[in-house]
Amino acid sequence: MMDERTRIVEELPGMGDLPRDALISLARLFDIRVYDNENLCQEGDDTDKLWILGQGQLAVIRSTERKGPFEVAQLQPTSLVGYAGLIGITHRTATLRAKGTVEVLEIQTEAARVMLETHESLGASAFRRALIVAMSGQLRTSNASIGKLAVEVGIAEPDANQIMTVVPIV
Repeated sequence: MMDERTRIVEELPGMGDLPRDALISLARLFDIRVYDNENLCQEGDDTDKLWILGQGQLAVIRSTERKGPFEVAQLQPTSLVGYAGLIGITHRTATLRAKGTVEVLEIQTEAARVMLETHESLGASAFRRALIVAMSGQLRTSNASIGKLAVEVGIAEPDANQIMTVVPIV
C-alpha cells in the first residue's frame, strides 16, 4: 500500500520518472496537514514553511493600499508552493488561504534548506527537481503576463506564434 505522502510527491510535475526510493525519501521529510478555510500563511509573515498541495484549492491573496486584499490566483493540486524562503525572500509576498478543505505536505523552510545542501541524498535530488519544475512554471507564467502587459501599453507586438516582440519607443 502506498503512503499518502509518497502518492502526493509522485504526482508533482517532473517526478514521474524518478526512482521510487527517491520519492519515498523525499515524502518522509514532510508532514501531512489539513487546513479548512484557513490561512496557511499571511502576507508579511516569515517564510518559515513550504508546502506541496495534495488535495483542494488554495487562493493566493495580495493586498494593496488602494484595493485591499484581492485574489490573484488559485492553485490546484499537485503544486509546490511557498518556497520563497529557499530563494532568499524572507517575508511572504501573499497570503495562501485554503478554499474549503485542503491537504498539504508541509516542511519547515530550514529543514528543506538543510536537505538541499545534502548532495548525496535521493530525497534532495528529487526536491531540487521539484523546485526547478515549479520555478520554471512560474517564470513561464510571469513571462506571458509581462508580454501581454507590454502589448497593452504599446511597447510590444504579438507575432503569429504569440511571442511578444518589443517595439522600441522612438
